[in-house]
Amino acid sequence: MLTPQGAGQITTAPLAVAGRVGLVLAGGAGRRFDPSGKRYKLVQPLPDGRAVVRAACEALLPWVDAVVVVCGARQAEIANALAGLAWQAVPCPEAARGMGATLKHGIAATPAASGWVVALADMPFLAAGDIGAVVEALADGARIARPRHEGVPGHPVGFSADCRNALLALDDAQGAGPWLRQQADITWVAGGPGVVRDVDVPADLD
Repeated sequence: MLTPQGAGQITTAPLAVAGRVGLVLAGGAGRRFDPSGKRYKLVQPLPDGRAVVRAACEALLPWVDAVVVVCGARQAEIANALAGLAWQAVPCPEAARGMGATLKHGIAATPAASGWVVALADMPFLAAGDIGAVVEALADGARIARPRHEGVPGHPVGFSADCRNALLALDDAQGAGPWLRQQADITWVAGGPGVVRDVDVPADLD
């Protein structure tokens, strides 16, 4: 089991993290969960009492050398939800532009990474084997590794360092989806239902 780098700090500078980095994208406002914005979905409790974002980060911790959370405007709430975990965060001023902006910010903030396992902060139901299969594929030389469940592509998505420039060139709004659909060398791994299950509305917490 790895001992991830970091101690719950938020910084705007490039992070001194090396090895395989778990990037958790947490820049969305979650308006479908609560249009008023009062109930921020990433800090809402799951049935086991953990916040959504905490469960997403805890799933990654054993598999990566560092967990980096890319935040939007509600970074203080995320920091409270992750108290006691080994993690670091970078605020993304452009988060409102879309997931692509958040992903690019995380890639740019981790220049020493040997690769990334990109997870979504609103997907707290990943099983250990789901992440492990992606990490093992990267370790075996995959350029891109992605799980799918019953034919549906899911998360987390693993990228080798060779993908860095392509990821930095993604469209802010569309993110990696269109680019991934053009890649012929994705290593697909079997995933459980958690790889396609997110928290979008309050009923999804159960």
